[in-house]
Formats: sequence, C-alpha cells, structure tokens
Amino acid sequence: MKFAPNSESLTAHAFRLLLLVSVTGLAACSTMQATDTGFLKNRSEMTTSNDGSTALYRSSTIVDPHQVRSISVEWATPTDSVVPENERARLISTLETAIARETKALPPSVGGHPVVIRAVITRVETVNPVLNVLTSVFLTVPLDRGGAAVEIQVLDADTLQPLASMAHAYFVPITEFKARFSALAPAELALNEAASELAKLLRDKS
Repeated sequence: MKFAPNSESLTAHAFRLLLLVSVTGLAACSTMQATDTGFLKNRSEMTTSNDGSTALYRSSTIVDPHQVRSISVEWATPTDSVVPENERARLISTLETAIARETKALPPSVGGHPVVIRAVITRVETVNPVLNVLTSVFLTVPLDRGGAAVEIQVLDADTLQPLASMAHAYFVPITEFKARFSALAPAELALNEAASELAKLLRDKS
C-alpha cells in the first residue's frame, strides 16, 4: 500500500531542489569580477587576470611604503546596494586600517618616492546569516556568499602620477566557514585581502 507524501515532506524536497539549483547557479559565476568605475585613470595600462577578478599596474618607480603621506577611502557602490551608514563607516575604516598595516609591514626603500594612497569600495556583498543556517542544515554548506570589490591607486605624493594601481574583487571561499554567519564578516575579509594584494604589488618593485 502506497502512502502519499505529506505536505511537510514535499516542502522539504522543494526547498532542497531550490537550493541545489541556486548552488548550480553560483558555481557558474564563482568569481567576482573586478570593477571599472573610472576611478583608476590609467585603467587601459592595467593587466587583467585570466578570471577577471584582478587588474594591476606597476610603474618602474621605486615606492617607499614607509612614506605614505595619506590614505583615503571613498564609498562608490551601486545605488541599489543599500548599506547602512554605520556599516559603510565600519568597512571604510577596515580598508584604511588594513592598507596602513600592510604598507608599514613592508621594508623601507632607500630613495623610494613618498606616496598617497586613494581607494574606493565599489561593491559589497553581505550575507544573510539566517539563510546560511538553513542551507547548512539542508545542504551542509552555507549557500550565501559575501565579499567586496575595491579600486586602489598609489600616487606619487608630489606629482600625483600613478605608481601602482589595482582593481580587486573577492568572494570569500568556503574555507572561511564562520564568516558566512556574520553579515559583514566576508566583506571585511575581502577588504583585508585587497590590502594584502596591494602590499604584494608594492613589494615586487620596492
């Protein structure tokens, strides 16, 4: 004798199917693309990575990372990306602090040029902690990802000519499991990752 599935069972199966379809969609676009807002004036001189997540430029001029005269960070995400003012301030502070920390950790360069660093946060993807709890229960992985994209320019402090430029976008990987249960944590990790990549760019020629 066959029994008809109850409504709760059907709902659970439908939910699982929806999540699996969503996972398939995410797999097809697993890399966040670097943005091009016009903030980086020498974008045509930059080299873009194969996956499109990073674009870089580095002049031959030596930079002294211990002579950073100023660091400024602006907010330029799309208008449909609603992030409360206090959270914007938190993310701006995160990037400023990370850039200062990473540049100070680099060795000084004798004869290197003093610089100013200007950055803009161009995309922020927060996560829904409640959704990630549910998807962890049904699929054993938190589905909702988070991350951020930035554009950063290192300018000669005297001439304001670009010495290094970077557009960097980053979805936080599943290995950062705990971050997917805090709305802003993935974006903060992505901003720290961007600062680390900037330090690598400067170190290559410093």
